[in-house]
Amino acid sequence: MRSDRKAPARITGRAASLGGVASPRAVLAWAALLVAIVVSFRPAVPVIWGDTPSFVESAFRTLEAGQPTVAGGRDPGYPAFLAVTFAFGGGLGTVVRLQQAAWVVLMLALAATAHAATRNAGGLVPIILVATYPGLLLFKNVLTAELLFAVFLNLAMAGLLVATCVGKTARCWMIAAAILCAALAACFRSQGLLLPIVAVLVGVRLAGPDTSARRAVIAVSVAAALALVAAGSRFGASDSDQASVVFVPKTLFCNHLNIELASDAARREIASVAGNRTDATMARLAADFAAEPGRWPVLGFFGDACLFDTALDRDVADDTGDAVGVAAAYRRIFLAAVRDRPLAYAGKFVRQMAYGASVAWPPFGLNSAIPVSTDDVPHVSDIMTRHGRAVQPLDLQGGPVRIGFFADLPGISACLFRALSAAFVIAVIFWTVTAVRRRRPAFLTRAGIVIVMWAASIATAAGAHTLDVWRYLIPAVPMVGLMLSLFAAELTETIAA
Repeated sequence: MRSDRKAPARITGRAASLGGVASPRAVLAWAALLVAIVVSFRPAVPVIWGDTPSFVESAFRTLEAGQPTVAGGRDPGYPAFLAVTFAFGGGLGTVVRLQQAAWVVLMLALAATAHAATRNAGGLVPIILVATYPGLLLFKNVLTAELLFAVFLNLAMAGLLVATCVGKTARCWMIAAAILCAALAACFRSQGLLLPIVAVLVGVRLAGPDTSARRAVIAVSVAAALALVAAGSRFGASDSDQASVVFVPKTLFCNHLNIELASDAARREIASVAGNRTDATMARLAADFAAEPGRWPVLGFFGDACLFDTALDRDVADDTGDAVGVAAAYRRIFLAAVRDRPLAYAGKFVRQMAYGASVAWPPFGLNSAIPVSTDDVPHVSDIMTRHGRAVQPLDLQGGPVRIGFFADLPGISACLFRALSAAFVIAVIFWTVTAVRRRRPAFLTRAGIVIVMWAASIATAAGAHTLDVWRYLIPAVPMVGLMLSLFAAELTETIAA
């Protein structure tokens, strides 16, 4: 009799849940999302930015060499994507159409994840805002790796979230897919190298495989992720020019100039590699350090002034002048500074992460049209022609492309997305308090996945590069939307209770 009394309650709860999925509010929310997706489409006009020539050159070298090959310090994932597109007869317009399709897949996947995790139509509202956010929309047309990195990064996080909503067998498959997506994200941008590690750790924690078949699924996905990272990331790419050889160590060196110039150990290392050029080298570093101090306010100086100072490479080069020796010199100076001033480096990292949290949904890209690097358009045209690829006039017209609705209202957009950034910080605080009180385990697990993956997506940038360039945070934007979906649903239940 007791079980008979409980059965209707269970059936009623499940029916209510299913009814919520098909409720009028849910249908209206999905319709609004589809409208936002449709009105956000723009013509498939490729937009050239400063990184585009290096990506296109790397793509042709990859196609000709038959293996990941990079130029200009780029990561190999996006050039491989371009190379495959070119190999099948596509052009730059085809690349933009594929990016637009990938963006649609991402929006639908995020909406489905939010709905599955919250069972609340209101959970789709932040995803609708993601679909109309100018800072993400502009990357659909721009020929850089940002959008595809965002796609795989957020699909990895969505897979881990969905894994918390399904049975054990399906959970293992979702975790396996999430691990592979995280590995692909690392191939598109080396700043995502922490993502596969975090995805594996979180996935193993979620899966708890208790059968051989489930263990095998996780093991195979981890092995495949390792193979992808080893062959398709910067680790497996062939450097085809000096800029690629020195890019990573010089980036580390240039973005920590303040620590290196304040470190006696680093200054001695500079003197040892520069020799009789030491005075000129120190003068050049001081000039680079003083260039545009307000450009990256959190970092305190403009690191690109040093990064593009090619004369520095000659100053630190050994007798052979080999690029490998130059890269080794930059690496030794950086490591000497970190060993000598570890607290300064830790403080820089903490400031960057705090800045990342404060602008987690930054009001970036609010111009009504996508800015175009017209100086680089002839470079891309020359590269295409040199490699025997005909360039259509519309492919490289260099004209601006309008972004969307919110970009036409920059004042409202800035206020809206700053408010959402503040809401994200409040959501993280709410999650922390809930974790301390050890309540609401489902919310803790799901929101914890978003927070950990968000932190992993920017931690490498905070440690190696700079977060003052807001576009480095753009790939985390959809994560912020999902965090707000979870937070809104949980807060509603808390108030109702």
